[in-house]
Amino acid sequence: MTESKARKILRSLYLEVVGGEHSTPFVSNSPGSQGDVMPLFLQEHNISISSWDLESNSEYPSSLPFVPRSQSFLQAYPTTSHLPFPEYIPLADRDKARKKGWLVTDEENCSYEAALFFTKYATANRVFHRPYSSLMDFCEVRKMTPPNPFMSYATQIGPCPSTGRCWGIRLFLEPQIRDTPPLPHIAAVAYQPMNARDGSILGGELVTILSIMRSRVKEFKVESEEMIEGLPDMNKQELEDLSQKSPAFPDEQKFPVLLVSFVGPQHARLLCASMYTHALIIHVSKLYSFEREQDAPLDLFISWLFARPVAGA
Repeated sequence: MTESKARKILRSLYLEVVGGEHSTPFVSNSPGSQGDVMPLFLQEHNISISSWDLESNSEYPSSLPFVPRSQSFLQAYPTTSHLPFPEYIPLADRDKARKKGWLVTDEENCSYEAALFFTKYATANRVFHRPYSSLMDFCEVRKMTPPNPFMSYATQIGPCPSTGRCWGIRLFLEPQIRDTPPLPHIAAVAYQPMNARDGSILGGELVTILSIMRSRVKEFKVESEEMIEGLPDMNKQELEDLSQKSPAFPDEQKFPVLLVSFVGPQHARLLCASMYTHALIIHVSKLYSFEREQDAPLDLFISWLFARPVAGA
């Protein structure tokens, strides 16, 4: 079948960013901005970064393909069990904490631990009336795990460009709305140890977004339960043939992604990405601290993780 322009652009952009040699410097190695994607690279590849105020009382940008849930609604349905929050211990206090016998997470792993906690908290059972037991049930989303065909192409860990460190993804979610055709929207929770800065995007964040979008582009349509059961036995060429012959979203132009990004030392932000004509538009929120439970904006982030997908936005 003839491939849409958006699909071609995403495939090409993925190869340029993830697999190519960059004629223009890709990420900064300068102190204070290490790991940030260079502005010239973004410009030359039609990638636009815009600031996004999650807490604005005004209308959200019309281009956003997600609408957040009410935080008051989330607060009305607490988790059924307490999950210990991974409090951040500053470097200066770590030796003292170890002498006291405390379990101290390595600085490199703090973003991972925060992402792990957030994922467990978001997907935990909550005090609902039947038939619901979790936010996933109530909000009509599902975890994407094998043998979901998306997972045939999904990358869950990879290198942060030019840093020697790695990014990873803890959770993929997709809409599963009753009596509604499948939607291409994906929400994900990711982590990496790099420190981020407001107003920029890390190379690892851009690679994560493009990896998710590219996997959605390559995802194929499932025709039967028998087909699902046979996926583990298919080789790479058979999967590629299915992807070319019967893509899951052949007419999709935007491939929306909502990314909860945990970064060093223990902070997080939201990024919302979509294709628009020939450009990749990425809305980026400010950084929020997840170093202390009382400061962590859990309900704000979960209201977006389980946001309603906007078809065609």
